[in-house]
Amino acid sequence: MRFRTFLSAALVAGLAGSAFALTSEHTDWGRGAVQFLMTHDEAAKWKTIQNDADADAFIALFWARRDPTPNTPRNEYREQIEERIRYADEHFGTGKTKGSMTDRGHALVVYGAPAKVVQSTTQDTSSPDTSSGGMSNDAAASSPDAMTWTYNDEPVFQTATTSLRFVDRFHTGDWRLDRKFDAASQDRAIARGITQPNLTAPPQLAQQSAPVAAAPAPAPAPAAPAVASLQSEALRAAVESFKAAATNPYEKSPSYLAWDEEITNTGDYFVPVVLYVPKTSGIAPSSGLTFFGVVEDASGKTVAAFEQPAHLNATKDDLFIDTSFPQLPAGASRAIVGLADNGKVVTMASQPMTLAGTIDKTASASGRLILSNNVFAMKEAQKPTEPFAYGGLKVIPKADKTFHRSDDLAYFVELRNPGVVDPTAGNSAVVPVNGDPTPMPKLQVKLDLEGTERDGGKKIHSALPLREMPAFAVKGIPGRFGLGSDIPLASFKPGDYTFTVKIIDTVKKTSYTVSDSFKLVE
Repeated sequence: MRFRTFLSAALVAGLAGSAFALTSEHTDWGRGAVQFLMTHDEAAKWKTIQNDADADAFIALFWARRDPTPNTPRNEYREQIEERIRYADEHFGTGKTKGSMTDRGHALVVYGAPAKVVQSTTQDTSSPDTSSGGMSNDAAASSPDAMTWTYNDEPVFQTATTSLRFVDRFHTGDWRLDRKFDAASQDRAIARGITQPNLTAPPQLAQQSAPVAAAPAPAPAPAAPAVASLQSEALRAAVESFKAAATNPYEKSPSYLAWDEEITNTGDYFVPVVLYVPKTSGIAPSSGLTFFGVVEDASGKTVAAFEQPAHLNATKDDLFIDTSFPQLPAGASRAIVGLADNGKVVTMASQPMTLAGTIDKTASASGRLILSNNVFAMKEAQKPTEPFAYGGLKVIPKADKTFHRSDDLAYFVELRNPGVVDPTAGNSAVVPVNGDPTPMPKLQVKLDLEGTERDGGKKIHSALPLREMPAFAVKGIPGRFGLGSDIPLASFKPGDYTFTVKIIDTVKKTSYTVSDSFKLVE
């Protein structure tokens, strides 16, 4: 709970004893988004409340029944719900309707954040064309049509995956659920939040005799150790053999390498790399795997190396493992990374890199475009040099650049120190990025997809015109924002494509263009 919310509630409670009718604060509470979380009995009881004293008692018991830690001053459930309401009010409002009272706000409050959001578009009826997979041809205007929220919450929905579809019929930003809310799933979500169903009065907490010490922050995990060369003679020989080979010696067990350049919140430069292992490689997780790699400068000199036990992670049907190199020098270089099983190298990949060697923490810039089919919230605290992690959001680069038509193409770009707008100023004044997540960038984005269909060689050019697109603040790192979404690929035919994202920072009057290529297969 925010402190000012707690203070306001305490003040209302102090004035409520002599009230003979509900004040607006209590009336508004019952009419607000919290009504979506009331059981049938609670909703009926609330209708009988006629004075502020009874309302205060009802509200106190309402939250107490849902407190997961009743022996502590905090009510984490209440904090979570109030944060959902705040977010909905800030992002989903339309006209005079508060965001938390819209259909999307209703869903967020009851079910929480979805696992995935996909916004599709439809073209102007004068130029029908369904070949673009959610993007329109240049000659036709496009506008939002549908938005799908996907949940992976089997206990609530009684199925592994459930989708809620919202429709903006008049293209005004008024997104309505295309059917009635399911009463049974809502009841299950409400019941799950009630941890003390038999409670009849809020518990009285005993005064603590001593303050509780805060939990220590997790110690930063080191990046890949920077050593002069690989320690294993067999691995050094395998790298030299790989470099000398005319063709890839591991074509039957291929892997792919992707990289980026990043800085920590304290300004330390590092280079994350990921080794992507498709299921077709035949490589499986094993206790005997070793992850190793080197980085060479333009002259062939090794400037960094590492070898460590490998713990392969699943990403969709494939596998990946990643790490970070600290303090690599600027200039042209080459990374060579691989896996060995009980000392025998089973796959290796290389990738040229042109590195800056440093990043100005205060400069405005765009990161590289990342294409992925696997973006997820991390379950553990993010380490300072965690590869491809952005405030707890993990984006796994699909380093083989091969997508299936059943995939959604997820694109992501990190922005550093864009211009931001202070919403309290009533104008477009630029304010410093000082860690306050409220000031946000004002961005316009244009998407282009060009390619050639493999069957017949037909040229494809699909585009979304320039439009405003919201970013999200990267938690824990002031001045960093993420931008991205998903594009369904089912409507495109197999072929070779280039995806381009143009971003215009309308506050600082600067722009960035990033692009990458990929293959689409059945």
